[in-house]
Amino acid sequence: MNEKDLVILEQYDLHVQSTRRGRGSFLCDTDRGLVQVTEFSGSQERLFFQNRVLFFLTERGIRCDLLLENTEGNLVTSDRYGNGYVVKKWFSGRECDTKSREDIVGAVHYLARLHNVLRLPEIQEFQMAAAQTDEADPAEEKKIRKNLEYIAEPLDEEIERHTKELKKVRNFMRTRKKKTAFESRFLELYPEFMAQAEEVTRRVCASSSYALHRQCIRERRVCHGDYSQHNLFFDREGAVAVNFARCCFDVQISDFYQFFRKIMEKQGWNQKLGMEMIHAYQEVRPLGDAEFENFCIRLAYPEKFWKLANHYFNSRKTWIPEKSLQKLEILDMQEKKRREFVKFLH
Repeated sequence: MNEKDLVILEQYDLHVQSTRRGRGSFLCDTDRGLVQVTEFSGSQERLFFQNRVLFFLTERGIRCDLLLENTEGNLVTSDRYGNGYVVKKWFSGRECDTKSREDIVGAVHYLARLHNVLRLPEIQEFQMAAAQTDEADPAEEKKIRKNLEYIAEPLDEEIERHTKELKKVRNFMRTRKKKTAFESRFLELYPEFMAQAEEVTRRVCASSSYALHRQCIRERRVCHGDYSQHNLFFDREGAVAVNFARCCFDVQISDFYQFFRKIMEKQGWNQKLGMEMIHAYQEVRPLGDAEFENFCIRLAYPEKFWKLANHYFNSRKTWIPEKSLQKLEILDMQEKKRREFVKFLH
């Protein structure tokens, strides 16, 4: 995206005063406040769902970004080459600081408040989607979910898929005659992490996670889908979440897990901080047994190991960045503390 693309703002009821580059976007000061302009190539269905969620939150006093309509009432605006763009209400605060206890606890409190509110009303379209998945058998439900992009994959399916992908990556690496340092180290660590993955796969299949997932869809509970320090700002008025592009019907504790895992990795699996985050969430939104079990299962799975494997498999094999090997070594160094924390929770 470059500055000439900002011509699309002529199709909005805005008077632009100044512009500057943001993270993969342009930020524009206008007579209606700060807005962000980004390219868009996703589906209209998901964008429609996202906008419903954002309006729902805004109407209930939860601060978040908001998609703006152009003068024709559309959310996506195309330039003369057919490239799509969206314009969002934006904020000028700072990102959540992962080294600040105050920011971390504030982010957790905000997320819990968000989850308390994020139960969509009985809109006919969403009722039908929930009814379809609730009444279908597992095979049929999977087909329905493929057509409804805003319904997340159940945890048991996700974990089974990730475990199969780990095996696929291992098998691929084994066939390579001249292995890189990353590949050799990955294969050394593989047995330990695969044992964990298979144990959690068995555990999730025997758990209540599938029933919980169906219940959350039936109750139209929504997750942010990408809750991280990059998508949470702090300003004078407090916290504000942005970038809801991955929002979906799902078990809401999945949001907390993703944020929790990233913070714990950055903080070396500090047990005291971890418990403080869990208590902070439950101060605002107490967890039932099924959700806490779901959280513990997610935490026990070696997701960081899978993420490194997935990134490797989907990138060029001729050159593997030194950073990938460094991440693998950090993962190995932190593993003992991670497992101790998982055992402590269990």
